[in-house]
Order: sequence, then structure tokens, then C-alpha cells
Amino acid sequence: MRRIFIALLITGMCVAVMIVTLGRDRAALTEDPDSYLVLAISWTPSWCAAEGTERGAARCAPGADAGWLVHGLWPQFDAGGWPEFCDTPHAAPTRAQTAAMRDIMGSDGLAFHQWRKHGSCSGSSPQDYFDQTRAAFAAVTLPEQISTWEDDLQLAPADLLAAFRSANPGLGEDMVILTCRDRIAQEIRLCLTHDLQPRACDRDLLARNCRGRSVTLPGLP
Repeated sequence: MRRIFIALLITGMCVAVMIVTLGRDRAALTEDPDSYLVLAISWTPSWCAAEGTERGAARCAPGADAGWLVHGLWPQFDAGGWPEFCDTPHAAPTRAQTAAMRDIMGSDGLAFHQWRKHGSCSGSSPQDYFDQTRAAFAAVTLPEQISTWEDDLQLAPADLLAAFRSANPGLGEDMVILTCRDRIAQEIRLCLTHDLQPRACDRDLLARNCRGRSVTLPGLP
């Protein structure tokens, strides 16, 4: 019995050390100098085609004219990977705060989820996180030629990225990627410093760049 007691005591101490270490690591994430931000901008008709229409999302309704919307603003590590669902001293966002993000994120629910998953790791309050997200999106010029049409568009991923870089001259080739699924363009992801200046993405993120020869950008419903 004594051996069992000692073994349980040692195991408990190890678990306690792991919990304290995890808490320390999570707290350090918000101040990590080797980190940056990723602004993910989704092409809404692509999301609607994949799942949004079946959900009955309002932004997928005919005439909603929902094109490029913010998916999220995500803390990212230089070495690759990202923190999620961090401990935070800040209270969850209010309904008014999430509702205020509907115009650029499409729904209150997405805004709340993005705060829980990513904003909690930013070190900021919900309002500051949402303000930074809005500022990051406002600084991006959306290419008109791939933002307002009503028919499906076939183009090379490189051409779509070139259109974004042309509209935003500060974006280098290693500062923005396109994600795709089933040959459908999904998101533009821009890499930014914590003061929202363009910067290079890490190698793991660059490896997620769409590799297809051609992708479809569905037209607005």
C-alpha cells in the first residue's frame, strides 16, 4: 500500500507541474516576440457552396452580395503552428460586440467563435481584438475584378494572388497565400506584424498555398 501511495503521490505531483507549465506557456503566447498575425479573408460564395446554403445562412441568400468577409485574425508562430483557446483574464464578448462584427464577418456566431479560439490568445480584450480585426480588414484593398461578378470564374491560383498583390503593393509573394478545396478557391490569408504591416509567412503556412493549376471562384448568388 505504501508503494502505491508513493506512486500516486508522484503522479499527482507530475500532473500539477504539467498544469502549471501549460498555464505559463499559454500566458507567454500573448507576448511571444516570435509570432505574428494571419488575416483570413473568405470568399463567401465558396463557403456557401460547401456548407453555408444548407445551413440557411443569411449571407448565402440571393441578393445578399456577401463577397470577401473576414474569417478571423489569428496569432501565428514564426516556427509554424498557432495557439488556440487560451486562458485569458478577459470576459467573453457581449452580444452587442459580436453583433457589431456582422458587417465584416457575416454572423455573430462566427465572431464569438473566433474570439474564443484565437482572440483569447491575442492578449487583448474582445473589443480591442475586434477593433484590430476591423482595422486589418480595412487596410486591405479588395481587387474589384474578382469581387463583384455574378458568374463562376475560372483562373489560376497565381493569377488570383497576383490580383491581390497588385491591389496591395506592399504584399510580397511570401506574404499572402490562397487556400482551396476540391478546386474551389476558399480563402486569402495575409501575414501581418502585430502592428498590421505585411510580413513574410512562415514555411508551414506557405506550404498550405493552393497548388492546383486552375480554381473556381463561384459567382455571387
